[in-house]
Amino acid sequence: MSIKKKITLLIKKYKYFLVGFSGGIDSTVLLHELYTQSLKKKIYIRAIHINHNINPLSDKWSKHCKKICKKLNIKLITKKIYIKIKKNIECNLRKIRYSIYKKNILNNEIILTAHHKNDQCETFFLALKRGSGPKGLSGIKKKIKINKNNFIYRPLLKISKKKIKKYAKKKKLKWIEDSSNNNIKLERNFLRLSIIKKLTKKWPYFISSVYRSAKICFKQEKLLNKIFKKKIKEKNKHKNSLKLKNIISLNNDEKFIITRIWIKKNKKKMISYKLMKNMWKKIIKYKENNYLQFIFKEFIINKYKNNLYLTKKYQNTSKTSFLWKNIKKKFHLPNKNGYLKIIKSQEKNKNLIRKINKNESIYIKFKIKNKIKIKNQKFKKIKKIWQEKKVFPWLRKHMPIIFYNDKPILCPNIFITEEGEPKKKNWIIEWIK
Repeated sequence: MSIKKKITLLIKKYKYFLVGFSGGIDSTVLLHELYTQSLKKKIYIRAIHINHNINPLSDKWSKHCKKICKKLNIKLITKKIYIKIKKNIECNLRKIRYSIYKKNILNNEIILTAHHKNDQCETFFLALKRGSGPKGLSGIKKKIKINKNNFIYRPLLKISKKKIKKYAKKKKLKWIEDSSNNNIKLERNFLRLSIIKKLTKKWPYFISSVYRSAKICFKQEKLLNKIFKKKIKEKNKHKNSLKLKNIISLNNDEKFIITRIWIKKNKKKMISYKLMKNMWKKIIKYKENNYLQFIFKEFIINKYKNNLYLTKKYQNTSKTSFLWKNIKKKFHLPNKNGYLKIIKSQEKNKNLIRKINKNESIYIKFKIKNKIKIKNQKFKKIKKIWQEKKVFPWLRKHMPIIFYNDKPILCPNIFITEEGEPKKKNWIIEWIK
C-alpha cells in the first residue's frame, strides 16, 4: 500500500493530529502527505519538535523545522530538553519525548510518529538480543492508548524506508541528515548498517518477513492476554492481589504467564523471565505464611499469607519527622500518600482527639520506638497493634502517626493513644487518600 493510501485511510477515521516532527526524512514525508491531503479534506494538523541539545547542529535543525512548518502554515510547538544521559541514550530520550507529547496534546487529538517497516525490523532484532518472548518480539505497536481520548498512531509502520525515500525525492522535499545515524556504537545503527543491510542484500524480502513474524507474535500475545486475564479475573477478588493457591499447582510456563500479565495489567511494566524464575523459586521454597518482598525498579511484589500483592516503590520515611506548621492548611504526606486535615469535632467519630495545648506542636512521623497505651488496654508494641488491625506489613512504615511534641496521639482510622483521648476541647484529624 502507498503512503498516500495509508494517510487517506487515517483521515477517514480521525481529524485532529499532532505530528512528532524531527525534521528527518520519515517525519518530513508524514507531515507533507498530511498537509497535501488537508488541502482537499478538513483536517487539523499541529507539529511538535523536540530539541535534544545533543548534536551541535540541534538549533539549526529546529530552525529548519520552523521554516518547513511556516511554509506549510502548520503550527509548530518547539521544546528544548537539557539532560546528561550516558546509558540507554535512545531509550531514555524516547521516554522524555513521549512525556512531552502527552503534556502538549489537545483533547481528541492523536499523536502521529513516522515509524516504518525498517524500524520494526530493528526493534525485532533488539528484542532477540534481550531474549524476549512473543511480547518483546511483537515490536512496535501501530496504536497505543495513552489516556481516555488520546493515543499514539504509526500510519507508516507497513511502509518500507525505500518507499519513503522514493516519495521524498519525487516531491523534492528537504530534510535533515543526522550524522549520528552513521555511528555504529548505537545499537540501532549497528543493526541497520552492519547486520540488516547484509541480510537484505542476500534476501531482499527479509524486512517484510520480519514484519510478518512480529505481527504473528503480537497476535499470539494478544490471545494469551485474553485467555489469562479471564483466568486472573475469575480467581481474584482484588485487582492488585494474586491468590497463590489458585496458581501454585500450575506448570512453570502458566505460572509465569499469569504473573507477568497480572503485573502488566496493574503496573504497565514487565519483568524478565530470569527475575520471574528467581521469584517463584523463593515463593515455593518458603513456608505458606512467611512474608517475602521482591523489589524491582519501580514497584514491589509482596508475598503475604499465601497471596501476592503489587505496590509502588516508596521513599523510606521511617526516620523522618515532619512539623505541621500551619494547621489551618492541609498537610500533604510524602510519596503521594494523600493528605491530613483538621476538621471540627463530631461526636462518635473514630478520629476524635483532644486539641493541642499552647506549648505543643504537631509532628507527623512514621515510626514509634516505644510501646504505646490505648485506653482500657495494656502497653503494646506497635507491631502488635498493626497485626490486630490487619495492616499489611509493607503499609506499616507509610502509616502517618500524629505526635504532640514527642507524644504519639493518633494514627487515623487505626488507633488513639491514652494521651490523645478526647477532653473538653476536641477536633478530628482525617487522612484523605
